[in-house]
Amino acid sequence: MSKPRTDKNIQIPDHILRQLLTLSEVRMLKNRFQIVNLLEDGLSVRDIARQVKVGTDTVVRIARMIEKSSRPTRKIITNTPWIFGKSA
Repeated sequence: MSKPRTDKNIQIPDHILRQLLTLSEVRMLKNRFQIVNLLEDGLSVRDIARQVKVGTDTVVRIARMIEKSSRPTRKIITNTPWIFGKSA
């Protein structure tokens, strides 16, 4: 038996998210959103990590998730092509 298909674009009110997530999870979501925006602006991984105060591995992980996502609207421009396994 297959899973029923549902709409994946669900709008969740902020007050419900705050009840479901811990403070550190909310903080990390904000960090991820900021990382995505800075990646789209073309900042380097190290600059983003320094600005958001996270490790470079976190920035790389978010960048890879964005590249693998099915959303074609997200275009990542970076000066460090090795992040995505591409040779310079």
